[in-house]
Amino acid sequence: MKRILTALLCTLALLGLSACKDSDSGKAETLTLKLATQHPVEHMAHKSAERIKARIEKETEGRVQVKIYPANQLGDASQLYEEVIRGSIDVAHITVPDQFDSRLGVGFLPFIARDYDQIRKVLAKGSFIDREMDKMHDALGVKYLGYYGEGFIGVGTVKPLEAITKPGADKGQMIRVPGLDVFKFGAEELGFRTTSLPYADTYTALQTGVVDGWLGGPPNLNYLGFRDVIKNFYQYNVNFEATQYVMNKGIFEGIAAADRAVVEATFKDEGQQSFLMAESEDQMYRKKLQEEGVEVHTFSTQELEAMADHVRKHAWKRLESNLTPELLDGLKNSYN
Repeated sequence: MKRILTALLCTLALLGLSACKDSDSGKAETLTLKLATQHPVEHMAHKSAERIKARIEKETEGRVQVKIYPANQLGDASQLYEEVIRGSIDVAHITVPDQFDSRLGVGFLPFIARDYDQIRKVLAKGSFIDREMDKMHDALGVKYLGYYGEGFIGVGTVKPLEAITKPGADKGQMIRVPGLDVFKFGAEELGFRTTSLPYADTYTALQTGVVDGWLGGPPNLNYLGFRDVIKNFYQYNVNFEATQYVMNKGIFEGIAAADRAVVEATFKDEGQQSFLMAESEDQMYRKKLQEEGVEVHTFSTQELEAMADHVRKHAWKRLESNLTPELLDGLKNSYN
């Protein structure tokens, strides 16, 4: 028994010595952040994810690693947001769902901005919407890291529209819109008759004449998915495609302070840079549409402002029950 006890004590001593050696080596533990996105690898947002990974790993000297899961590999946007709340996914780049708080969809508000000069201010860090979004996510246990701009949404049609610059005037066409009021009400107040169809059915609906046009995509989606069926594209800027970087709050706060600052700054900077990239992409794909024979219509600042004034006055009122008068009034006042 004495020999057994002696052997056990020796073993424990060796284990303790080994642990001390690991501790004394000064080797820092690494944290790997699981970053899940809804974007395919060819999308500009995936290139952003790769830059985020490279910068965080470099500036934290490898203490924080990032593993990217693109293209909804870990679930769709709703699933990913729930997993971020639970902490089973660390960070996500998604269209934030509004099932936990209907106000989270405010970024898709019709004419939240008339053009890129305005959208960069409206969704900038420190803006009214940015501060409100931070509060909404925080209440759900989520750290909001910023908006990511993907492009202004327009209308692609098979036939030319009527009264294109007159907000509220009948455009003479039925168009497909996503099944959300922020899209439906904006299009209706511009003068369209609308129907909600799944995105996957839109191409066939245009081809067969079920609808005359569609709303729901920036120039890139109109080019990549519909250039051989639409004949006109109108850059109405009626909605803006804005996704978000979000992170589990507990995981974020558990990162060492210096490394946490790197993580936050990296996502913030990439988000703000996205608006410049999106503007460039919009221009590039409008040119590509023209090269394919699609007639592209753009509008002056004055024309867009007149449309924005009309839609904000009428459509926003219809959205108050979900987005709240306080949020919408605060946004209106922030334009001054």
